[in-house]
Amino acid sequence: MPLYLLIPAAQIFFIIHAARTGRPYYWMMILLFVPMFGILAYVVFELLPGASRAPASQKTVRNVQRLVNPEGDYRKLTMQLEVTPTVANQRALADECVRLGKLDEAEALYQGGMTGIHATDPALMLGMARVRFAQGDPAGCLSALDALKAANPDFQSADGHMLYARSLEGLSRDSEALGEYESLSQYFGGEEPRIRRAMLLQKMGDTRAAQDAFADIKRSVERAPSFYRRNQQEWYRLAKQNLRAETRA
Repeated sequence: MPLYLLIPAAQIFFIIHAARTGRPYYWMMILLFVPMFGILAYVVFELLPGASRAPASQKTVRNVQRLVNPEGDYRKLTMQLEVTPTVANQRALADECVRLGKLDEAEALYQGGMTGIHATDPALMLGMARVRFAQGDPAGCLSALDALKAANPDFQSADGHMLYARSLEGLSRDSEALGEYESLSQYFGGEEPRIRRAMLLQKMGDTRAAQDAFADIKRSVERAPSFYRRNQQEWYRLAKQNLRAETRA
């Protein structure tokens, strides 16, 4: 069907769908007056979230929603905090600020939450470490993580461990970072620590060990189930790129 006929047909279909399924009235107005954007928005925000409850599908929907409306969650969480000013809501907004790069706001929110019984809350302290790392302050990140460990000796976090390893590397404490990446590889849910270890080996001049590691990651992902291959595409691509770079050299 030609595009000039396809868009009106889709427009009519989704308007009828919105009416029959009891969607809010504004959807019909959006679909009627801004058809192309309206169709895309209706699919993303109304149809896709209910299409599948599988975690991978939900993650894809979330990514599409963030692409269409990058600050949607930020606005929702800001309003939520204004209505219900709890530490949990404060932390949720701070986490979203880190994702958006609003680091000063994130820092203020985390620090504002660390009072009274929440003064050593591990999630807030870990959030502060994330802010320090995102600010390009690996020493500050390590200090925040050390304080977290001292205050919460039983707290475990793979993400916190990754921040620790990356901060060591950022401070050129390469041998220590290498050991932390190796330790992370034993339990981290994905190929990131192995890739970072291989790239660090390459940076340190141990080309043979690095190439062996890249090749092993490539084989491991290729032999894994399809859902794992999809989730590890970023690290798989890096492994292949580094193998090709060495072959060209």
